[in-house]
Amino acid sequence: MPTKEGTLTNSDKRNMRAVMDRLIPPVDDLPGAGSMGLLEEIERMAETHDRYRQSMVRFLDALTLDMSVEVSGGFLALDSDQQDEAISEIENSISGDFANVLEVVYLAYYSRPEVHRRIGWRTGPLQPQGFTLPPFDDAILENVRKRDPFWRRAPD
Repeated sequence: MPTKEGTLTNSDKRNMRAVMDRLIPPVDDLPGAGSMGLLEEIERMAETHDRYRQSMVRFLDALTLDMSVEVSGGFLALDSDQQDEAISEIENSISGDFANVLEVVYLAYYSRPEVHRRIGWRTGPLQPQGFTLPPFDDAILENVRKRDPFWRRAPD
């Protein structure tokens, strides 16, 4: 359970990594979100954005206080189907907080270059290799040029 200040304990960090791997599991040679080393980035975003911090604290509290999880020896002691069920129960009971946790995990995961390569996203600046823009045609400004000024001159 996170501390009163909202910092994660070692147990919370282990649980969060396992949850992240269930939210975004490994695919071929790409590790799951929890195994990718994203937790520090997620914690940084949570420190910067209060809604992520509060939601992550409530999510981990719910995970820790879930009796079915507790009786089984904790989240890490559950098999993958039971972990998915525990996460699903939290999603149903505190859906707004779950959505924030999922969002911050997605933000961290999809910011990684290895994920971009895996899904075929081209990264880097949009220009000059980006979209080709047609040359600017200033004829589109002709109607504006014909209008009388609707402003007053600023004093010099």
